[in-house]
Amino acid sequence: MVGEENTITHIVGPDRSPKDPRVVLIHPPAISKRYLKTKFMPYGMAVLYAFLKERSVPVVQYDFLMEYLFDAADDIDYHNPDQRFSEDDFFGVLHTSGSHPGIDAFVEKYGSRIIRGAGIYAFSIVAYHQFWASLLLARFIRKFNPDAVIVFGGPFITIRPLKSFVPYGAADYWVKGSGEIPLFMLHSLYQGTGRFSREDIPGIIYLDEGNVFQAPQSRLAAEEELAPDFEGLSLDQYRYEHLLTGEPTLFLPYRISKGCPSRCTFCTGRLVDHYDVKSVHKVIQELSNLSRKYRASFFQFADASINGNPRRLAELCDRLIAALPEIRWYAYAKVNGFSPALLKKVKNAGCFSLFWGVESAHQPTVQMLGKRFDIGKMFELIDEAVAVGIKNYIHLMYNTPHESTGDVEAFIQLVDRYVDSGQVVFLPQRFLLEPQSLMAESPRDYGLINLTEVGGSVFEREQFVYEEIDGPDHESISARNKRNQEMLAHHLDLIRYRNILDGQRMGLMRWLSPSLLARSERLLARSRLTGKVHRALVGWIESKGSAIKEKL
Repeated sequence: MVGEENTITHIVGPDRSPKDPRVVLIHPPAISKRYLKTKFMPYGMAVLYAFLKERSVPVVQYDFLMEYLFDAADDIDYHNPDQRFSEDDFFGVLHTSGSHPGIDAFVEKYGSRIIRGAGIYAFSIVAYHQFWASLLLARFIRKFNPDAVIVFGGPFITIRPLKSFVPYGAADYWVKGSGEIPLFMLHSLYQGTGRFSREDIPGIIYLDEGNVFQAPQSRLAAEEELAPDFEGLSLDQYRYEHLLTGEPTLFLPYRISKGCPSRCTFCTGRLVDHYDVKSVHKVIQELSNLSRKYRASFFQFADASINGNPRRLAELCDRLIAALPEIRWYAYAKVNGFSPALLKKVKNAGCFSLFWGVESAHQPTVQMLGKRFDIGKMFELIDEAVAVGIKNYIHLMYNTPHESTGDVEAFIQLVDRYVDSGQVVFLPQRFLLEPQSLMAESPRDYGLINLTEVGGSVFEREQFVYEEIDGPDHESISARNKRNQEMLAHHLDLIRYRNILDGQRMGLMRWLSPSLLARSERLLARSRLTGKVHRALVGWIESKGSAIKEKL
């Protein structure tokens, strides 16, 4: 945990008087490459850019994340021993009480490219590791432009409690919720054109003589959200070779809805925004304009769930088939709200892939996680999606609370059913009990007690360990998780090899199976020669193949 020595003791105050009308939007790099490595365009920042530009605000935008993830092997990386740094190193640089060659070079590399004289610098912080990079860059900006107003916003600020970001200072303002109105009002306020006080700005948080002021979360109706504008960004940095096209392809992000229609008990997504869906007319018009403007026909629908409103989705698909038959897209989906008929319709409307937030194939656990779908319906939908030619990415969890042999057996049965299908890819991950989730806020409702925050580095994800009511304690749960994970080891290997083989189109590799590679791995302990051949084969396949890049 962060001690007093690692917090900002002097909080930056709101008393600024910037004269320059320009607003700089920054999608920051990260301080760890343990980040979802996908070439995802900065949708939120580009929407802010479009909103300010439409209102004649001079605005520029920077996206540093793609460069950090894909083209900066020597940048700091907390989880890489060769580029690692300590908490003391980081906070020494942040407090200007120390230096570190890697951190200093990192800050100079990105900070020196940001225009210097602007009035407002706004950081769009999507993920945890970007927050720390934002602190460093904000301090850098403050050195050359002490009068600038610095704003932190984005999903990270929206879902995290104040203690996660306010004590670190660096920003004059933090914004929870949709950033369009708050940022425009801040600009008007500092340019002297707004007839309101900062207390009237929705979503805003700031410190006033040591006291925290927090306005209610900012909301913007989905129908009022503008299409993203990527002006000034290098589009080539987002292109990648996709199996569908066989060539470097640009996937434009767009969403037909805001917020999440579900209330999963382990997730914090419900905190980002209320669920709201755009009109079909608006979606068709904006997709058409984006496709023409960027000469692109491939889209990533960035909705929390594409079928949150099944009737609206069906209507949209009818319009897509008639008006934009050339576009192809992928999206997240939930089991509830889909049907075999709707799957056929989305396929005909250009959908080539769906990401299903299944998490478990054991009915009691499905209910506990807040998914509330019927397992039989899940299998029906996956089968139908495979039949119509939609590729399926299935998110699964293991080591969930109250995990039983039934959970393990259901996991194994699900994997066995589809692991040899080229149309199904599993994306497993270990369960984490995160702060702000419903489970963390009301643990007894889910049979949990004695939540204890896991200690460790401030740069690691926050999570809790727990005990179960009338059940095992922390130590016993840890032992159970280890046993269950060992029971799943073979099938986790099958998944790993399925993902390595995914999309291979070359000769011999079309005939390999995950089971064959998993059996080969088991021979490692018996023969050094077999192990050497196995590792060479897997390395060669990985070098020839494409990574799973269709992730949101």
